[in-house]
Amino acid sequence: MDTMGFDRIAQELPDYRDRLLAVDESIKAQAFDIRFHRGQPVTVCGADGTFFLTGSGATRALTDSLPITSKEEMEALFLQVCGHSVFSHEEEIRQGYIDFGGACRAGICGTAVLEDGRVKAVRDITTLVFRIPRERQGCGDRLFLEAGEELGGVLIAGEPSSGKTTLLRDIARSLSVGKFAPPKRVAVLDQRGEIAGPWDLGPCTDVLRGYPKAQGFDVALRMLSPEVILCDELSPEDFPALQNAAFAGVQIVASVHAAPGELLARPLCRKLLRTGAFSRIVTLAGRARPGEIARIQRLEELA
Repeated sequence: MDTMGFDRIAQELPDYRDRLLAVDESIKAQAFDIRFHRGQPVTVCGADGTFFLTGSGATRALTDSLPITSKEEMEALFLQVCGHSVFSHEEEIRQGYIDFGGACRAGICGTAVLEDGRVKAVRDITTLVFRIPRERQGCGDRLFLEAGEELGGVLIAGEPSSGKTTLLRDIARSLSVGKFAPPKRVAVLDQRGEIAGPWDLGPCTDVLRGYPKAQGFDVALRMLSPEVILCDELSPEDFPALQNAAFAGVQIVASVHAAPGELLARPLCRKLLRTGAFSRIVTLAGRARPGEIARIQRLEELA
């Protein structure tokens, strides 16, 4: 069972390390995040549901005897994740997360401090959500086997925690090492540091970490001469840069949030499909089977 991602998070949280490492291996293997809520028990959420952290493992039973996270413990955990330098993570915090420990990311909830209608800071942190990074080599093989040597542009659609980043990671590696065709030059736009992390993405992959996507597209086109640009979680602000890359003849592999059957119902997704950057749509199976491809369609097959 793959528990490496869970254990990596546990090792980064020394105050909770022993309790987290004591969780049963079967729970670790299916977990997709660990959640700390102020005044509540620590939860481990995954394909099998929600478990609550005890003093020596985890249980499904929500009881009054479970240890809770106090306000002081939450503040200490937040400072620890920030490396005791909140200032150095200000931009990330404004976007709702903190990058720490290499491939690890913690989502944050609290009270937004606004300036001119924009989030300037976040105070009074009430929740920290630690996403568990995973590697699943071979999960993208079906795409290559069905598409042949030339993928074209690929849009990956899946709900949260369905394994979009896991699939992107495997596709990048397969392209770079030439698993199904001659190796291609791949530029990975890893804005939040989740795609590459500590993993080997092959000898032909260049990683632009921390760049806003629009700027990353520009740098990749001008400096790296990629054949494929790969990124996650596209937004409307990325459309002009995305189209420029597609018009330059670069293949785009990207992801977007959309539950099965809801792709065309989302205005963002419909606009993405009209950019001309994508010729294939990959739909993921969902949270219960992260990283698994449920369906591959050509753009003209969409109703």
